[in-house]
Amino acid sequence: MRVRHLQSHLTEQQLICTGKMDALRNVKMGVDTVFWLRSIQALKDPFADALGGIPPGIFGFVDKELDLFKRFDINPLFVFQGVAPGPQHSMFVSRMDQQMELAWTYLGKGQKSEAQKCFAVSTSRINGDFVYFIFHHLRFRGYDCLQAPYFAGAQLAHFVEQGVVQTVFGPPGLLLYGMPRAIIQLDFGKATFDWVDLQTVLTKWGITKEGFVDACMLAGTEYCLTYPYLNLGHFQLQNQQGGRFNFDTAVHLVKQAPLVNWMQTFPTEDMKSDHQDGYAICKVLVQNSPILHVADQTVRPLGANTPGKDPQVPCDFHQIMGEKLPSSLYYLMLYGIISHKLPQALAKGEWTDKSQPLVDTVEFRTLLSDLQDYRETSLGLVARHLQPRFQQKKVLCKAFYEPQTGRQGLAGNEASWPPDARIMKPRCPLQGLRWNIKQDAVATEMKRQGADVVDFKFCLNWHRNEFQSDGQLVKGLNTAGFPACSNDANSLAALIHLMVLEHLELVASPDGGMTVLGDVLADTPRQFQEPCLVALELMKFGILSGEPFDAQPDRPFPWQVNYPKAPADKDTRSKLLICRVMSLVPMKLKNDMWNADVDFDLAAFHSLVRILKRALRQLTEASLASTLLRDLALVKLLSPGFMCASPLKDDHMRTPAMLPTFMLPRACMGIVAKQFLEFTGDAMDYQQDVMAKFPCCVQPVQDLKNAMSFWMDLKRCVDHIAEPLGAEELMADMANATVMLEEHQSKLVI
Repeated sequence: MRVRHLQSHLTEQQLICTGKMDALRNVKMGVDTVFWLRSIQALKDPFADALGGIPPGIFGFVDKELDLFKRFDINPLFVFQGVAPGPQHSMFVSRMDQQMELAWTYLGKGQKSEAQKCFAVSTSRINGDFVYFIFHHLRFRGYDCLQAPYFAGAQLAHFVEQGVVQTVFGPPGLLLYGMPRAIIQLDFGKATFDWVDLQTVLTKWGITKEGFVDACMLAGTEYCLTYPYLNLGHFQLQNQQGGRFNFDTAVHLVKQAPLVNWMQTFPTEDMKSDHQDGYAICKVLVQNSPILHVADQTVRPLGANTPGKDPQVPCDFHQIMGEKLPSSLYYLMLYGIISHKLPQALAKGEWTDKSQPLVDTVEFRTLLSDLQDYRETSLGLVARHLQPRFQQKKVLCKAFYEPQTGRQGLAGNEASWPPDARIMKPRCPLQGLRWNIKQDAVATEMKRQGADVVDFKFCLNWHRNEFQSDGQLVKGLNTAGFPACSNDANSLAALIHLMVLEHLELVASPDGGMTVLGDVLADTPRQFQEPCLVALELMKFGILSGEPFDAQPDRPFPWQVNYPKAPADKDTRSKLLICRVMSLVPMKLKNDMWNADVDFDLAAFHSLVRILKRALRQLTEASLASTLLRDLALVKLLSPGFMCASPLKDDHMRTPAMLPTFMLPRACMGIVAKQFLEFTGDAMDYQQDVMAKFPCCVQPVQDLKNAMSFWMDLKRCVDHIAEPLGAEELMADMANATVMLEEHQSKLVI
């Protein structure tokens, strides 16, 4: 939990101590992972979001930090946030909107450094997708990782109390949980670390632990607003600058009277009600946040040290934290088998899309709504193995552009929902396809295909062959019962891939037949399977085209970017379509920041790709969780890198994952493709020019050739499916764009 101005005040009060890194040798250190990631300077790439959300070289930067832990013999336990309630208020949203618009305006004017500064303050590199991929990368590298059931800070405090870890690295707000001390900075270069001791702070400030919590709440956190009078000049201490917030005033107030006294004094009744709710919720989160208790491996509120006995919690605890989930689902969360989003929706009854796209378009908001079907299917796959109340759960959808109704922490109160609220319900399939995957059948098919991995291509070709010959795989698919597999890793992988293909309608239901999409994707080369699947999904939603995107009526695009308007001419559509499609293919990049151009249209396009891939990833997680909830023993079949999206060193198009990861591609390939299409120089100068313009790219020309191969394969797919699926317009646009592409290939001898 972050506390306003706490760290700066601790620094001013000289309450931060410095120690030698050698003191941490052979120490088990609990790490607040998000805090640690924010401390890695190399990850602070201002253009990361404009490239698709994941900084280039992300895994290389993280690996360098991990090597520093090893150098000093520090044994980290990385703890991630779980089903934590969302922040109670959204601060600085309008300011971030303005910064985003300014960033594109500066970029349109060619003022790159000013644009970088605006991008840096308007985007968060440490977003949910980023954290997800890091979790699985760390697991693949062999590090201890745990997704806390709720708050990482509360879980770390319990680990310290129980001796699971000897020390903790995280924000000073960890002291709210009564942690005796916390390391708040690691300086590997100087071989030193900074830490703060709770008792020393309490002694210097002359307050109790309870007084410390109250002072922090008065100062403000994500869950409670700053006490309004702390921002007024006449309320400041005499030796402080008037009108400027200072943490010392919060300490002074709690020494004068308990927090409850100050809760009676507010400028207005509305403000009083809002603040009182926030302080009450914040105190509950600090004192009673549920954690995994190591003694009996159950999830119970913090402070419940006696197994089977919970501390006293408020009667509306479930409205704040959500309903308690089954132990089996917590188990899957703890080990990162399912991320927190789906369990959070089932527990809290809310689904929040708080992240704003870098370019807000009509298409983005439409897709966000259209993806509801996939989300309901994902929720249903999990809920069908839970109690009936979860299967019937109403989930309130809230997006960044929708007005906030009621307190965010009390979304379960349906009476406060507006009449036009977007509501989801788990779509529990009464009768899905009853796959029954046998180990010997998988082994036989792998031998027939000459395949060494189970992936989409393997499963599509297996299904096609079996369907055409009425083989064992497709028999009994529409009989009653759940999907199942042998106690074998390849069998489990095949089952999950086939379930995902079924729910994406690449395998027909209820008969298990072939679809035109599945049939055409089966012939796509293995390295292009995932980008091709994503392209076909974009086509299904009607957003794979060469037409310019439409701005929201109340948020026009900055005129300085000179963005074309629909309907565009043939050449403009061709160029946009080529760059968008090619941007789905990853490039081989150096472990460095992207120090080249970014593109407005590709940023808008990748905002769409991001939310689509997130939905596809959740569908994969739900298919896996649905299988494991019936037989938890199958968990042991999952390799440490079963969802690891880190590219392999010898082939950046492949990963160690045994299941589809739907890693976010960066828009880099599209940017390089645009430079290729706009290059007017001599063919002899092209390679030198592209290397100079994109120093972060290891092999831009080879990657460009690879992207051209992908383009031609996707064109093959579209040509085959255009008539049955009504995609003739896209087929015509791709034909026109291919003429443009081949002209430039011929001119530049690529």
